[in-house]
Amino acid sequence: MSGPKAKPKRKMPNQKPAAATRAATEGTGKQKKPVVQAPKPKRNIPVFGIVIGVVAVLLVLAVTLTADSGTTEFGEPQVIGDGLPFFQSTASDIAIGEQAPVLRGENFAGDEIVIGEPGTPTAVVFLAHWCPHCQEEVPRVQAWLDAGGGVDGVEIVSVSTSINSARANYPPSEWLEREGWTADLIVDDTDSSALQSYGAGGFPYWVFLNADGTVAARSAGQLDVPQLEAFLNGIAASNT
Repeated sequence: MSGPKAKPKRKMPNQKPAAATRAATEGTGKQKKPVVQAPKPKRNIPVFGIVIGVVAVLLVLAVTLTADSGTTEFGEPQVIGDGLPFFQSTASDIAIGEQAPVLRGENFAGDEIVIGEPGTPTAVVFLAHWCPHCQEEVPRVQAWLDAGGGVDGVEIVSVSTSINSARANYPPSEWLEREGWTADLIVDDTDSSALQSYGAGGFPYWVFLNADGTVAARSAGQLDVPQLEAFLNGIAASNT
């Protein structure tokens, strides 16, 4: 008897590698590991940059609105003539009788104003927005004028000077508007040239001019209404 027959070997079907595997192994003979792409990072919104941008836009708008309002806090007055000596005291003022320089400039709205030309007795008051004495003087004088005060034939004019945006009560244009200030006004420059040309006294600083443009008196500090009226009557007599 013959022994058991050997089982025939099963032929395994030929299997071709998948296309992706073939492509990965071509030329190297080694299978490459699949590449996993990292997810793209999300773009963070730069908050700080946005804040800076908003601030910049607001600043541009503020400048534009200020320009459109036609208001300027600094002027470029022209000083015509020699300046007066530095003020020291009313009683012994060496400037009395001297010809005051003519000031030609503009008010806050850009209208031309001239101060000191011969022809009309004039009281010139130099005002600083940060000066507490000026802040008391302006409403007192304005109330007197509104009530019919003043002296016939005498003009009261003013100069906004010593302007400083870092100090109190800025800007002067808004302050004087709130007070209803009606006197003609020249806006001084960054060097306070108009103030310096008239002797630079303490605030409020009054200079009283005769009709011929010469200095009749100068005074530094607050004046009550009777004192102011006495000075005005003094220069009114020069108009005769």
